[in-house]
Amino acid sequence: MSIKISTQTAQIGINTHNAKLDISQPKGELSIKQIPPKVKIKQEHAKVIIDQYQCFAEAGLKNNTDLSKDILEFAKKRTAEAIQRICSDGDRMAMIEKSMPEAVSELSKKNSIEEKEFGFTMIPKSRPKIDFKGGISIDWELGKAEIDYKVSKPNVDYTPGKVEIYMEKWAKININYVDEKI
Repeated sequence: MSIKISTQTAQIGINTHNAKLDISQPKGELSIKQIPPKVKIKQEHAKVIIDQYQCFAEAGLKNNTDLSKDILEFAKKRTAEAIQRICSDGDRMAMIEKSMPEAVSELSKKNSIEEKEFGFTMIPKSRPKIDFKGGISIDWELGKAEIDYKVSKPNVDYTPGKVEIYMEKWAKININYVDEKI
């Protein structure tokens, strides 16, 4: 009697599906708003102011008030000089002991001839006063830029992978009885 044993090994099958990843990135949105700078210019036209009053006053061209003041000062000065001269002449005449007749002729000679003073000068001695009015002012307003950027999210598409395992052949053991005749 004999026994025949045959075996079959198991065999598996594997199917794989790869994972799939798709990423797309749309562009973001950029917006720029610009406010330009501004310049403000204010201009006052230039004026030249020339004051020549002192120059003209030195040449004798004065207004009524200043002319009256100058005449008053001149009159006071001349009056004081005349009073001083008259007093000194009176003092001279009062000195009888010192030859009175000579004093009279001396004083009459002195008072009969008027002394003149002569002076030479250049006019005007003063410079005119010169002043400037006016000008320019510049004001700036700075500009600015407003930048706004909107980020777009990426589009992600993911398909997961799969692994399928299955049995292609099952394991078996066959045991047979073989009848052998001798």
